[in-house]
Amino acid sequence: MSTTGIAPVGRARRWWWAAIVIASLATLVTGVLLGLGALSLPGLALVAFGGFAGVVVLLWFAPQALIVIAPALIHLPLAWIVFPYELVLGAFAALVLLYVLATRPPWAFRLAPVEIAYGVFMAWALFTGLWLIEVPTYVLGVRRLLEGATTLWLGYRLARMAPRSWFEAGVLAGAISLTTATVMRRMSHGLTEKQLLFNRASATDLGWGTSNFVATLLLLFSPILIEVAFKASQRWMRAASVATVCAIAILQFQIASRAATVLFVLAVLVQLGWSHARRAWWALLVAIAALAALTASPIGEGVLARFSNVRDLGSMVIRLWYFREAWRRTVDHFPWGIGLTQGPVYPDKLQDIDPHNYWLVVSSELGLVGLVLWVVVLVLIHRSLVRILRTPGWETMGRALLVVFWAGQIHSLVEPTFQGVQYEFVYFWLFGGYLGYHAYALERAPRGPIASTSR
Repeated sequence: MSTTGIAPVGRARRWWWAAIVIASLATLVTGVLLGLGALSLPGLALVAFGGFAGVVVLLWFAPQALIVIAPALIHLPLAWIVFPYELVLGAFAALVLLYVLATRPPWAFRLAPVEIAYGVFMAWALFTGLWLIEVPTYVLGVRRLLEGATTLWLGYRLARMAPRSWFEAGVLAGAISLTTATVMRRMSHGLTEKQLLFNRASATDLGWGTSNFVATLLLLFSPILIEVAFKASQRWMRAASVATVCAIAILQFQIASRAATVLFVLAVLVQLGWSHARRAWWALLVAIAALAALTASPIGEGVLARFSNVRDLGSMVIRLWYFREAWRRTVDHFPWGIGLTQGPVYPDKLQDIDPHNYWLVVSSELGLVGLVLWVVVLVLIHRSLVRILRTPGWETMGRALLVVFWAGQIHSLVEPTFQGVQYEFVYFWLFGGYLGYHAYALERAPRGPIASTSR
């Protein structure tokens, strides 16, 4: 497989690609001008033709574009039983699988320790289905874990398919699409900032997640985008990353998710201070001034109020009750747990309630065995990130990934994180991707410093 794509575009074929695109667009435009209507039989035929031609062109000439498209669609709501980004992820996985079966490259079958550990964790989770209560919720859990495993496997192998700049463009596209969709959703209500703050969940409801979960995902993107803003070779990516991080900062304060906002501020300051304080000290000062201004502004007053308002403080007390009941569930069903994703349907005091702590979710559903296996997965990820940190030329990216790792783990103690398929996708897409690009860079340049800038 070429490092620039599964089927690189040849110069002799580019005219053919352009001809198909032009013909498809011309056909669709002609249909609109003729007033056929999108739902008429001729209109549907034209749309089907254009869509099919576009998919064929995309898969044949530029499959690496799917690396950008998949995260860019993360904001879209459920379409029947799948999310649009899952369709793209599945198409990309199928394309890679076909290539692997046809050519049998050795790298496809070499599993990293993290992949093996996650596979064992997933196998145990599936095994707990032997004592499940409700099948549909179990199936949803299986889907989530399979998506995580697929994303991790693809992420580790992205370096064999496309330059890192494509991968980071996808990360940027995902952050931009999620930020834009959330802002547009808030604006669509026509409410004042105080009213939006009072109705935080409904004001940012994207159909699959509300304020806290959206803020959780944006938290994962932010340290990576800061590093892209410093290291990307393309000027437009650096500028777009800076603008996106600024937009995320404003949105985090508007959403006013306490844990996410605090962790975002700490992540930005730690990333800039740890990685760029010497050479770009001005960036750290600008960040401190900007975050201080946001905190002192009317937007920041909403966040501060959530730490003193009686209504909002009540949610913190309720979380303590969630933790207590989840721990009781863990003890009552020690050491095997109640089964994968059986928590929401289990007939006790936590029925239909998420414990807001993934460690307690794992311990109560998958028991001691599942908890130990999850610790192994995290330890292996952390060790791999430390290895990146110690690689010449990759130090700052290693620090950014460690900031993401610890911010994510701390946040998982007080909010639903890995319980959502979007979080599972973003988490393993980021870590799998960068671990794969780092491993591939070591293979190609085993001696001397390894370049960490996007190419």
